[in-house]
Amino acid sequence: MKTTLEKAMMLGIGLAAAGKEQIELTVGELVKKGEVGRLEARALAEKLIHRKEEEEQRMEERITERVQAILSEQNLAALEEIKQLKLRVLVLEQSKGLNN
Repeated sequence: MKTTLEKAMMLGIGLAAAGKEQIELTVGELVKKGEVGRLEARALAEKLIHRKEEEEQRMEERITERVQAILSEQNLAALEEIKQLKLRVLVLEQSKGLNN
């Protein structure tokens, strides 16, 4: 039989996929089975929700970094670079009197 800590660790692994409601339901089940007390359950749920939010942030950062690396490797312009180029073209057009 798995300990409460092991179950919490397993739940932690799936935090990115689990929603707040799912975490609360899982912790509620632990309470019903008597594996966690009510006071402990609230603290556990809050801790797991906090860990989920942190993991989501880390995943978002890793995805952003990877996408930027892929764009860089493929020599594709990022949206910010395109905006800067548009601004430069606009300034050049205005300085040469080429307004549309």
